[in-house]
Amino acid sequence: MFQVHSIHAMGGKRKRQDVDQYKDGERGFLVTGFSCQDALRGLKDLRQWLEVEADDTGTSNVTNVEATPSTVGKNLDAELLELRQGDLSARRFLSTGMVCKRVAFLKLQHAQDVPSDLAHRFLGPGKRRTFTSRFAERILPVDNSSQPTQQAFESLVREVFNPHKGKTWRLVFEPFRGGWNTISQQDALSACKMVLGEDCLSVTSPEVTLLCTLCPRFVGLAALPMDFEDLQVQFE
Repeated sequence: MFQVHSIHAMGGKRKRQDVDQYKDGERGFLVTGFSCQDALRGLKDLRQWLEVEADDTGTSNVTNVEATPSTVGKNLDAELLELRQGDLSARRFLSTGMVCKRVAFLKLQHAQDVPSDLAHRFLGPGKRRTFTSRFAERILPVDNSSQPTQQAFESLVREVFNPHKGKTWRLVFEPFRGGWNTISQQDALSACKMVLGEDCLSVTSPEVTLLCTLCPRFVGLAALPMDFEDLQVQFE
């Protein structure tokens, strides 16, 4: 009995490690909350919303169930069970849990899903339906990511921001706990100037907002066709 239990425990642990281990190029959303529990609940709200609203056919077999304090514990237990038993690579939206204090990460695994485009659809101006949550504070898209090293970061900036050459731009730098002392705001600004040109820098009226997020898991970039302030989640 003990041996069988150990095998299942090891299998679940390996699955959890597969989720936790960073791989270059991860994309998705950083979800912030006023507490770690709020960040996790907000992440769940976002995943359920996307499973319905990001479906291009307008159909989904997932029911958008409101997360409440009385049901969150049961829901999290069910997700952990699914995580141990399911095929992680086949999931469109994969909850990876906390990346640092008060910040959780939802990974997008299908190439057609561009985080900044989805953010524009449900948070930007002209949105058809607004994403709301009692738990999520902000939803920060990550269009691409790398290890937080200088060389990898400069290559990432070229890859993500090259298509926006000629546009006026501004940089928003969001470092989270545990990501300090790797990539600085000045590093990010210098790299963006090299790719997009200092003469196109516009703090007041940019055509594109360049978002750089830094956490222990990765440094992420996104090009936003919207104001950074729009990423604030409306309270449900």
